[in-house]
Amino acid sequence: MKVNSGQATNPLHFQESNQNSMKKIIAIGALGGSGTRAIARILMDAGLYLGDHLNAPLDNLIFTRLFRNKAFRAAATPEAIEQRLGVFQEYMESNHLSHASAKVLLKTSADGLGFMEPVRFHARLLGKILGPKRHRETWGWKEPNTHIYLGEIDACFDNLKYIHVIRHGLDMAFSDNKMQLFNWGPRYGIELAADMPEDEKSYKQLEYWIRTTRDVMEKAQTLRGDFLMLNHSRLCAAPAVEVDRILEFLELEVPDARRAALHRIPRTPDSSGRYRMYDLGIFDQRQIDFVRDMGFDL
Repeated sequence: MKVNSGQATNPLHFQESNQNSMKKIIAIGALGGSGTRAIARILMDAGLYLGDHLNAPLDNLIFTRLFRNKAFRAAATPEAIEQRLGVFQEYMESNHLSHASAKVLLKTSADGLGFMEPVRFHARLLGKILGPKRHRETWGWKEPNTHIYLGEIDACFDNLKYIHVIRHGLDMAFSDNKMQLFNWGPRYGIELAADMPEDEKSYKQLEYWIRTTRDVMEKAQTLRGDFLMLNHSRLCAAPAVEVDRILEFLELEVPDARRAALHRIPRTPDSSGRYRMYDLGIFDQRQIDFVRDMGFDL
């Protein structure tokens, strides 16, 4: 695996050459609220297929149904995870489902994740069973929880290209979106209760950001596929440079006129810099240092 050299604060960029195949599987993960919607919009507008069952933030809800259940993750064998990844690949790559795969997806509708409109979802699955097959050489998805399964995904898919988005850790600490913290915090040794003080939740959210970032960086060293860690602040500050870097990493050919439109998609969110309104004394110095080490200004 080749490692892109540069400053320690530069985004990580690991890439191997896959010159022998045009097939690419592209995945985007992050902590929820990290700005992945803009990445998904860039890729969709560049012509990449990210699925046909998306929510407003452009998360792939088939992936969500299959993998967001923390009870499943805690108890799943490698074979069970591989089976669900196979169902996901069948849905995305062939636009078709066998009866057995549809049955697996139907089971996820009863997993207590609060999915609505079961009749419409059942109709969607019936359409996949009855509809014609097709074959996509290149496809992908955006779903923040992807990083929780990164090792299994890399083992399952050849020619994986994974983008992990990191937004300023202190902004993330004070985000209202703490779904991953509640779902996956215990996997990283972070215990919490719904009634704990907000300062303590923010402390633990930053700790979760640190531990998951480190986990992804460690996994990146042994991935078979290609890895790009994308700094959200740099994307918003220099969108043309960073968008072109994404397209180069993914080996996506985009005409200049469309590329210029893609450069206009990233926008600095109104919540950027919200950490300045809070007391940072609730955090440890090692936490602050890690945020700086990842290339974010304070």
